[in-house]
Amino acid sequence: MKHWEVEHNGQHLRIEWNGSSNFNLQTPVGGQWVDYHCFTCYGIDSEQEALEHAMEVLEQEDAA
Repeated sequence: MKHWEVEHNGQHLRIEWNGSSNFNLQTPVGGQWVDYHCFTCYGIDSEQEALEHAMEVLEQEDAA
């Protein structure tokens, strides 16, 4: 598992990636990271590509 902690729109969030196709967006609740959105994306070839895609998903959530 790879994790990135990011600030997005004033919120502290964590992106969790399983190194393949599954992602979890997490928020801190009571000292624990809790999933609030999970998604799948195939064809990710690097950690950088995974992070970029996850950040795009965060931006799309804001637009919805």
